[in-house]
Amino acid sequence: KTFVTEGSAVGMVNGLAALNAESSMNEYSGIVLPIVAEVTPAHTKSGGDIIATGKLGDIAKEAVLNVSALIKKYTGDDIANHDVHVQFIGTYEGVEGDSASISVATAVISALENVPVDQSVAMTGSLSVRGQVLPVGGVTAKLEAAAEMGIKKAIIPLANMRDVLIEDRYRKRLEIIPVSNLRDVLEHALVDCPKKERLLKKLSEMAEATLISSSLKEKKGGISLPSPTPN
Repeated sequence: KTFVTEGSAVGMVNGLAALNAESSMNEYSGIVLPIVAEVTPAHTKSGGDIIATGKLGDIAKEAVLNVSALIKKYTGDDIANHDVHVQFIGTYEGVEGDSASISVATAVISALENVPVDQSVAMTGSLSVRGQVLPVGGVTAKLEAAAEMGIKKAIIPLANMRDVLIEDRYRKRLEIIPVSNLRDVLEHALVDCPKKERLLKKLSEMAEATLISSSLKEKKGGISLPSPTPN
């Protein structure tokens, strides 16, 4: 067992992944995929690197890079001044897709801000560049795997709730938490402490500022200028 389901840890997240099932009875089989992040000062003056290990496919690599841009935007920290190491543990068959995006973001933010992650929580979900949590595949298989492995809470995209078809025996063992944005993810995944509260407040303020800015741009774009009158 390469993960824990009790206590808390900085920079460690229990992600959820789906593999193509060997049996034709099920489309997917789920696994708990531990993800660990470590953030250190950049080792060169030219800037930091994003170093991801665990036999990642092209889409998974792109997801890690997108997450780093999102973290810079929403935490206010210039992640370019740091080396970010992200390790997908136990991925002997390789990892593809972007469904680990919220797990990577949570692990990196936890390491960057030194806020522990609740290890009884697991998660799956993609992320837009604006921090919205997007739907993923294999949700039912992932949730059943989480319940089997002793996970108490599972964070999934709100848009995936209609796809949840787990048996009653799993529902009694697992609390399913639907989320729509990165702030929601962190609120449920991070352990309560003053640093967490400050981080969530900062995220809320930045999200509100982004919303106001977008609204002003829309209003500006919607203004029609009067036609010039002939001399």
